[in-house]
Amino acid sequence: MFTTGSKLFFGATALSVAGAIVFAITTGGPTGLMGTIGLLSLASIFGFLGGINYFNSDGNVPAMQQGVQFTASAAQPPVGSSMWPLVSAVGIGGLVVGAVSKPVVFKVSVVVVLVATIEWMVQGWSERASADGGYNAGVRKRIAHPLEFPIVGTLGLGVVVYAFSRIMLTVSKEATPWIFLVIGTIIAVGAFMFTGKRKISRSTLLGVCTIGAVALLGAGVASAVQGQRTIKEHETTVDSALCLEGGIEAEIDDHGSQDVSAKSNVIANIFLESNNDLNARIAGFTDPEDNFSTITVPRSTDVRIRFHNESNSPQRLTARLGTFGEESEVVMCTTAINPGKEAILTLLIPKTNAASSTPMELQVPGVEGQTIAIVVP
Repeated sequence: MFTTGSKLFFGATALSVAGAIVFAITTGGPTGLMGTIGLLSLASIFGFLGGINYFNSDGNVPAMQQGVQFTASAAQPPVGSSMWPLVSAVGIGGLVVGAVSKPVVFKVSVVVVLVATIEWMVQGWSERASADGGYNAGVRKRIAHPLEFPIVGTLGLGVVVYAFSRIMLTVSKEATPWIFLVIGTIIAVGAFMFTGKRKISRSTLLGVCTIGAVALLGAGVASAVQGQRTIKEHETTVDSALCLEGGIEAEIDDHGSQDVSAKSNVIANIFLESNNDLNARIAGFTDPEDNFSTITVPRSTDVRIRFHNESNSPQRLTARLGTFGEESEVVMCTTAINPGKEAILTLLIPKTNAASSTPMELQVPGVEGQTIAIVVP
């Protein structure tokens, strides 16, 4: 038989479901989706409360039952205060927000709900372990603390790192140093203030840390929802536009190495002469006049070649390493090398020349008619 309280909750559940159906039919777009999710969430809450109320029969007990004055719920000592209901509510609210915004918000909310549920269950069990409150608290500490401290510490550090990274990726590059300066100043001043006090209550310290954590988490979530700032894509030495077109100046060229170690173990030296001739000198051939227009490179092996720029302007050496199937041509290059300087180019070619639909060769962008053929057996 349904009790009065369970009838009220189940009626509210049915009304919420009906409202969700009507709202979904009559309202479209993001507004309709959010409203429907909210009404369905409300229906699930009412249904859950109604089930609990029905199971407990509204807390009513038969008056003629033996010992009812000791076994009834009203005769039991009240449970202690707990923050887990509030944490659970925040997590459930985060599920709703995450379902219509960012997946990361939904995932974090799932973790919050699971943690709050487990902690709430452990607290409820420990408070009923005996009639001695001190013994119950000791039992909970022995069971839960070996698991709580490492997990909470890891999760807390992860949340701090993630929230701070979202904030840094959202604000402008110019504002980032100032944010670091302000946060560092706040932490330093706060540390001096706390150390200057001889006695600080535990509740005060906990309150300050909680406020700071909530502020950081809130700012991190808001930044994650807003999205990160647009970050300019920088050129790299595997950028086809940079490697194939001469005269392009890139930021990467400003900090590129212009010297090569004597222990680089190169298989060939590529020289761009002052008259713009491109020649290869292969290791093992000691005569300076032994210049080659072809080098042999083993397949699926990292090999290094040294580029010497003896021309009158900065130049880069580009390796065109073939086109395989429907993939785009594999291109890589050195940074722009100043006259009289040198650089290393590391190659890894997974297939032979026969598998490529385009030639494999070395060239210098802007220098026409000068190439070094690459043979991959």
